[in-house]
Amino acid sequence: MRYCGREFSEDEIVLIRQLMIENPKLNRTRLSQLICERLQWLKPNGGLKEMSCRVALLRMQADGLIQLPVSQRKNPCTYAAVPANLANPHQ
Repeated sequence: MRYCGREFSEDEIVLIRQLMIENPKLNRTRLSQLICERLQWLKPNGGLKEMSCRVALLRMQADGLIQLPVSQRKNPCTYAAVPANLANPHQ
């Protein structure tokens, strides 16, 4: 199965499920870090592809492959509207 530009084998899906079972108290961020470490899913600079992993995990959940822990974020990010004079500086 392909998520976020990476092919995941059935064995890797099983590993992800196992990591979730073995670490039930991990939040989504730490879980994605652990998965990246175990799967060696890295950026060209050697950093973990955490954001791609989190997106992949959400898509796996939507496809019924896994069940993520409940999000610990109480309020989603909100961004203030950009003032019109900053949105189009050429006016």
